[in-house]
Amino acid sequence: MENILTKAFVMMKENKQVFKVSVLTKVCLFINVSDISLKLLNDRKFRKKYKAILYDSNQSRITVTEYLEKFNISCIVLETSNINHLHKNLANEIVAARKKGIVVYDAHEFYEHVNKRIPLVRLKTNEYLVDDIFTIGQKQEKFNLKRFIDILVSLLLIPFVIPLILLGFLMVKLSSRGSVLFSQERVGKNSKPFTIHKIRTMVSKHSGDFTTKNDMRVNRVGKFLRVTKIDELPQIWNILKGDMSLIGPRPERPHFVKISNEENAMFDLRHLIKPGVTGWAQVNLPKATPKDNLEKLEYDLFYIKNYSILFDVLIVFRTIKIVFTLNSN
Repeated sequence: MENILTKAFVMMKENKQVFKVSVLTKVCLFINVSDISLKLLNDRKFRKKYKAILYDSNQSRITVTEYLEKFNISCIVLETSNINHLHKNLANEIVAARKKGIVVYDAHEFYEHVNKRIPLVRLKTNEYLVDDIFTIGQKQEKFNLKRFIDILVSLLLIPFVIPLILLGFLMVKLSSRGSVLFSQERVGKNSKPFTIHKIRTMVSKHSGDFTTKNDMRVNRVGKFLRVTKIDELPQIWNILKGDMSLIGPRPERPHFVKISNEENAMFDLRHLIKPGVTGWAQVNLPKATPKDNLEKLEYDLFYIKNYSILFDVLIVFRTIKIVFTLNSN
């Protein structure tokens, strides 16, 4: 615990987490610190809106109540990963704080509240910090209506989508050699493979690695098709077939799924639902690179955990905004 607190204080010093608190800044009292807290203290979204005060329930001689009286504490973040037994006096103080209107979060819950994604912490090569991660996506019945909406929306979009697909085909045909349609094996729900269809945006022969910034493999019209998402429109056929959904984690190639599973044991949890044409990770990281894979996974798992129709509507509007601001993926 002492080592973790030392790391936390060093991190706060490096990030200038001092108490120059503006009116818009919220001060949080962290009761105990563990790996999730460290991950949060180093997060840019947290540092932008919050300041942290650290409290060790085993060593501090100052009570929580005294902290609440001295600082304008807006919330308490309780870390139970390393210490899950609280003294009666501390428990009473936290209950009293609740009665005064101070919000209390579990550290895992607070991370989700700040970042809108799930914290994934790898402790050692083969060890992970887990909370309720394995319960994600167990209530599959809440996704039943999603399939009906996918079919209905896809059928309504067909008259608008087909002319755009034909336009994309024509642009590729006139600007480069090879097939206008690109088909490739991807991993879907329950890790079952399927064939995805897109308008070809790269040269006919390439390495097949991840796309990079200013990628020379992208053909002359490819960038436009990608930015406007026209290249993704043939996936409406995948949706009607049942391989995909309008919204969900983006499907990856089997080779990259294997690599990702080796890097993080939680990666396969994203295959609990159907992949999507767009998703929560895509609208938050529209210019993601392979180094952002962990952050993308955290967003995907947050979506699966918190899925709702209203959440899908939010993602649709965010996707439209990205298209119209020409924010490429």
